Amino acid sequence: MLQFDKSAATNNNAVWIETVNTSSGYYDDLELQYSQSYDRSSGSFDLSTYSAPNQYRHWLVITNSGSLAPIPSGQYDIEIYRKSGIGDGRWAFTDQVWGTTDQKWDTFGESVAVGLALYKDRAYISGSNETSIKQYLSPNENGKYTTYNG
Repeated sequence: MLQFDKSAATNNNAVWIETVNTSSGYYDDLELQYSQSYDRSSGSFDLSTYSAPNQYRHWLVITNSGSLAPIPSGQYDIEIYRKSGIGDGRWAFTDQVWGTTDQKWDTFGESVAVGLALYKDRAYISGSNETSIKQYLSPNENGKYTTYNG
């Protein structure tokens, strides 16, 4: 399970890639697509490659800005794609009604990654939704106690 912190400046995660591609620049432009487990809200954000896998080490280390992570509301299903496999048009990103549009499929909407995901997993998003911890600092709330072994 990956962990993203919305309130952190950057997030780093390492993922194990089963079949490694050793082509130069193959892991340079990545996108993470997420879907919230409870309400199925979804979205995507860009990832940067901190360390690409190679024939001897299958770990892909990714990094992203914490502000790109979705709202901290629990667990998400995630998939990581190469952005070079981008397809056109996705109805979820348009406000056009199917029967009233005359646009071609590839001329509207937001581009999305298509093809096989490099990695699929679950992710936990933490951050600003966590409760604050009350700390009592006044002198009358500090105490001493003695324990005896008997």
